[in-house]
Amino acid sequence: MDGLYIKKTEGISLEAGIESVGSLRLLAQAGGLEVMRQSILKGATVWITPAEDVETLEFFHILSGALEMKVDGSPQLLAAGDSFYVHGLRDELLIRARQSTELLYITNRPLFDSLFGFQDDLTNLLRQIDEKDHYTYAHSVHVMCYSAKILEQMALDGMDTATVSLDTLMVASLFHDIGKCFVPDDILKKRQPLTESEQRFIVRHPMDSARILKQRFDEKIVEIARNHHERLDGSGYPFGLIGDEISVEARMIGVADSFDAMTTDRGYNRQMSCLEAAEELYALKDRYDRRVTGALLTLARSGALEEIRKGDGSTRP
Repeated sequence: MDGLYIKKTEGISLEAGIESVGSLRLLAQAGGLEVMRQSILKGATVWITPAEDVETLEFFHILSGALEMKVDGSPQLLAAGDSFYVHGLRDELLIRARQSTELLYITNRPLFDSLFGFQDDLTNLLRQIDEKDHYTYAHSVHVMCYSAKILEQMALDGMDTATVSLDTLMVASLFHDIGKCFVPDDILKKRQPLTESEQRFIVRHPMDSARILKQRFDEKIVEIARNHHERLDGSGYPFGLIGDEISVEARMIGVADSFDAMTTDRGYNRQMSCLEAAEELYALKDRYDRRVTGALLTLARSGALEEIRKGDGSTRP
């Protein structure tokens, strides 16, 4: 019948690391307008980022469930029947599902295909890491979670984090070690300390991470992943950068990366508690940014990091 369109469900599963956060289904599409149905699982956090096209409008109507978002620093609760939209958004908007939630999602610009491609890239990269070494996969997820927590705490501490994109930080932290896919298995999975020649393979991995990520993501993500082993005093690698030559995002991931290594049993190290590791990193003020390690120490003292540490991969197989 002319004018009638019946569309079979087309959708993607939305994931962050090993955690499923929900799904997105395309219901209708015409003239740049898209109508979608989005589900967000209870406890999951999603974020809306500023659109490249300033005329993009994104409208959300809550069909069921409940959401919480922070507006100008104050929590805002939304329930079934409530709606909100973003237009000319300047900063990322974080949304947490208080209950499993179903949303009607309408945009005046086509977004579904780009979201589909982006999620597909993430899934393929994660599969590469997991197939190579499950420890590296779980470690990557932990570093992403720690980095997000650190950013949140830094903001709560009153630090200016407006220039830090959570979207960029999450992707860079999740794939900071993707270059380890090129490290031989007998070196990557070795449970004893590495020899000097074996260590050279590990030192090269940030450059390999950058090379892989450059094919899919923007230069900022590439730069952060490439520099996550740089240290303020120039003792890091691969370039020996110092001070302000290292972005705050790379400093954050560097702290999160070291913290996870220190609190994980890798067969040849003494596994530290969260508080022990955070205190040691905070003491290394010449190597690590005190703003970042101070936020980590606050989180460790509050017990906020324990659930992440106990998650999948806390002991290397």
